[in-house]
Amino acid sequence: MKKALLIGLTAAICSPAALASDVDSGNVTTFTSGSAAQASEVNANFAALITAINDNNDRIADLEAANGDVTALSDVVSGSTYQLFFSGGIIELDEGGGGNLEHFGGNTVLVFNSDGSLGETFNESGRFISLDQQFCDQEGLNCEHFVDTWDDVNEVGTGSWAVSGQDLNVTWADGDSETFKLSANGEILMAGGGSLDEDDGTSGLETFVAVGLRLAPQP
Repeated sequence: MKKALLIGLTAAICSPAALASDVDSGNVTTFTSGSAAQASEVNANFAALITAINDNNDRIADLEAANGDVTALSDVVSGSTYQLFFSGGIIELDEGGGGNLEHFGGNTVLVFNSDGSLGETFNESGRFISLDQQFCDQEGLNCEHFVDTWDDVNEVGTGSWAVSGQDLNVTWADGDSETFKLSANGEILMAGGGSLDEDDGTSGLETFVAVGLRLAPQP
């Protein structure tokens, strides 16, 4: 019986759960070879181990509970700044063979204020080409399509924002809006897609993609 008790005590001491928490050596009786083990001393050793193991279990449970708490995405976005990179294009064609081509791209910094307002500083460049309009010299030769390019730098905008689930809904002051999808931790936002319009002998295809990263807070 004494041998079984000592084996059980040794197994308990060497178990991962016991080793994960300190046991006060002052509460443990040390046995020497050839001496009789008193039941009260063995029980006291087990009691010290049980107390330490239970304390360790409580702390593990608290850590697991804290780790399971998911911060609301609206709390992550609120007060954060994201840098967004975007690119897109538009193709418009008509039955007469004419059409328009447009491509644009750039980046923008979005500041999501805690009061639900939005601040934006964006840079965008692009080019528009009209396949319908041509400019020719007097002889009708050396014709060129109408081309318009733009390069907007540090343009400022405002708006509002709200989060619903993983959707980040942004509405700009001019009435335009966009819904971004947030990653599970709120560190990444993205949007994109395409649309095909056909009406009155014309057809148009518009595509775009945008990906943003949450920036580290400035010191």
